[in-house]
Formats: sequence, structure tokens, C-alpha cells
Amino acid sequence: GGVAWVLVLTLVVLYAMGILATRLIGQRMMFGPGQEVPEHVIAPFNTVPASMFTLFRVMSGAVSDSLDEALDDLMKALPGAKFAFVFFMVTSSWTLLSILTAVVSENMITTTSQQQEELRLSHFEEERKKQLRRL
Repeated sequence: GGVAWVLVLTLVVLYAMGILATRLIGQRMMFGPGQEVPEHVIAPFNTVPASMFTLFRVMSGAVSDSLDEALDDLMKALPGAKFAFVFFMVTSSWTLLSILTAVVSENMITTTSQQQEELRLSHFEEERKKQLRRL
């Protein structure tokens, strides 16, 4: 249950950031009028699905040489984009990892509590049987 919600949260974050990246980078809204931007910088952010996939690759560390070059060129053209990518990395990696850890911990605590309750009930049942034999 909880892991599915982490997946949903990951998709929502990727979708929201994909929309932002498409509007700001893919549609050149972040660039000044007349500012020349190479097409290979814009291409990974042309559509929302392309932006989501690019951001997923950035989030998972599976960046190719061509994407790495495009991102480097983007950072040179827009130094302010570094802050956006740092924000994305913090929200996508650290926050989602923290939530996933919390979900796994909660499941372990719940399982342990159930096992302790079952052990306590079986102990009471054994004591009851001993008392019945004594009678």
C-alpha cells in the first residue's frame, strides 16, 4: 500500500516538474528574446513526456553523454537553472527516499507488533491449558 503511494508521489512530482520544464525550457520562456539556444539543449524538454523522461534520467543518474552535454550547455545559458535542478534533486531523491524509508519502517513496526500480540495470546492460551489440567 505505502510503496504504491510513493510511486504515485514520484509520478506527480515528475509530472509537475515536467510541465514546468516544458514550459520554461522547451518553449523557451526562460530565455531572453533573441537569445540563441542550441536545439540539442531544447530537445530533451520539447514535450511533457520528454521532459518527464529527461528528469527521470537525471533523478536516477542514468544520464547519457548527449544529455549531459545538453544539461551543461543549459546551465551555461541559464545559470539560474542550477537552482531549479538542485530543488528537483532534493524533492525527488531525498524526500522520496525519506518517505519510502518511513513506509518500510512503519510496515516493520506493524508486523512486529502483530507478532508480539500473537506470541502474548499463545502464551495466555498455554497458561490457561495448564490451569485446566491442574483442576
